Amino acid sequence: MKRNVERLMVLRRRVSAMICPVLLTATLANADSAGAPGSGGMSPMLLLFLAFLGVVVLLQLVPALVLFSSLLVSVFKRSSHKVDAAGSEQV
Repeated sequence: MKRNVERLMVLRRRVSAMICPVLLTATLANADSAGAPGSGGMSPMLLLFLAFLGVVVLLQLVPALVLFSSLLVSVFKRSSHKVDAAGSEQV
């Protein structure tokens, strides 16, 4: 029984030794310049995230435009062939 209590105490010390530095650095990471005058209320990390989001959207826009343009080309190409075939049958 005493041995289990000693193991628990050692485990608690190890866990607290791992968690305390993380908590101390997390408070420093959360202190940003969002409230500073001239920052527009946006922290540098938020600006970095928004820039990353913009890059992702632009990269997804390129294949979407290629697919949309190929769709338009195929739709109008088929409709012009049908009009030519119908026009030649009437003459």
